[in-house]
Amino acid sequence: MLSGTADPEAMAAGAPYVAAWAAEPLVCRGAELLQAVYEVDSHARQDVLPPALHPVSPPAITVTVLRAEESEAGPFTLAETRILCRSGARSRGFQVSCFVEGAQAAAVLTQRWGHRVRPAAVVLHRRYHGTAAEVRLDGRTVLDVRLLDPVPLSAADLQFTDSMHLARTPRGNRLIQAERAYEVTAAERGRPALTAFDAAAWGEPRLRPSRPISAVSVTGDVVFRPVRYVCRADVSALEGTERVDHA
Repeated sequence: MLSGTADPEAMAAGAPYVAAWAAEPLVCRGAELLQAVYEVDSHARQDVLPPALHPVSPPAITVTVLRAEESEAGPFTLAETRILCRSGARSRGFQVSCFVEGAQAAAVLTQRWGHRVRPAAVVLHRRYHGTAAEVRLDGRTVLDVRLLDPVPLSAADLQFTDSMHLARTPRGNRLIQAERAYEVTAAERGRPALTAFDAAAWGEPRLRPSRPISAVSVTGDVVFRPVRYVCRADVSALEGTERVDHA
């Protein structure tokens, strides 16, 4: 099995510091979400992952935008890019970075779940003829992604993967397993259209989207679950996974 070859110490240089893991959930009622999946160039698929994670074939990224008008951390809109991978045998997404509009939520996500956050203007519009999302950073568009030609989708046909966030912690550099639960009330699938994606602005210029795979748009409750596991970034999950004790 192939493993990532990136230097975890170098990758963690700009990672957030998490002094205490999330012990309570962050509940987002009536949230809206758009997720698009794209293949990326394969030449760097091992170079963009730490040794604890394994690349998938074909290499792909998810681009996800979540709008939460109601949460314990106030209203916020989050846009994130993740590299699809595996942690041991389990499907995961390694977070590259994310942009958040909503200062309170940005702080909570950074300090408790290790999101690598930057502030930006993030918008999501879900309409009958499709869903569109945009991220503007310092006046320029770094993301424009859309779901076109929507058709209804059963919630039973949806599957979202948990994320791995590289963070600096009291235990050293760790990959935080960030889990979300979804109670979907409406869902659609459609044709993804990525008209703007500034890979350098997202923090990894080697991620160049090539072929579209899928896009879904959903509404419902989204829960950021308390952290249960972390793992070392330099060894496999079988060797380096650690349980989190909230006692």
